[in-house]
Amino acid sequence: MENKKKLILNLSVFIFYFMYTLIPSLVLYIFHLRIYNVLYRSIYLIIMGLIYIIFITFIYKDELKKDIKEIRLKTVIKYIPTYMIGLLLMIGSNIIASKITGNTLSQNEINVRETIKIMPLYMCFSSVIFAPFIEEITFRKTFRNIISNGYLFIIISGFIFGLIHISNVGNGFEEFIMIMPYILMGIDLSYIYYKSDNIFTTIIIHSMHNLILLLIQLIGG
Repeated sequence: MENKKKLILNLSVFIFYFMYTLIPSLVLYIFHLRIYNVLYRSIYLIIMGLIYIIFITFIYKDELKKDIKEIRLKTVIKYIPTYMIGLLLMIGSNIIASKITGNTLSQNEINVRETIKIMPLYMCFSSVIFAPFIEEITFRKTFRNIISNGYLFIIISGFIFGLIHISNVGNGFEEFIMIMPYILMGIDLSYIYYKSDNIFTTIIIHSMHNLILLLIQLIGG
């Protein structure tokens, strides 16, 4: 019975991730509100994101409390070389994917860059705080809680993490090839979580990864 409740809980958190994308718009619709001002819209989305983080933190409060007590800087540093391998694989696969498809960027990356230009404040929050925390809980912790086999967890978690970055299903094969870098990074982060057994290890590394890419985009334009 306990295992069944655990399975239902983790699957519910996973499913809720996809439902959440509708909630901010649904709230505005229910209260007959429209937010056209970019700054106000950014603040609104940040508040909704913080509510989501609080909600997930409450659900996993015991596990997160244990992990945050045990996390150490030396543990994060220990897995930086593993992250760097994943980053190199990500860059290499992106070069190969670009040559195969003729596209330099996936649709997801194009969307992200456009949103950074329009709502930089929100994207700073989303990239460095919201996404690392929510995605690591959703695609690492929930899957690890369900899948006992470590290597099966790494593959499944990594692939599904990559697949959620598909922004244009209509492009089919080309879009799948373009999200291979995300799959490889997903596998890399899953491996780090499996070995470290602490979700804050991957949250910190994921946040660092996104921060670097965000700064490159902001500085490079």
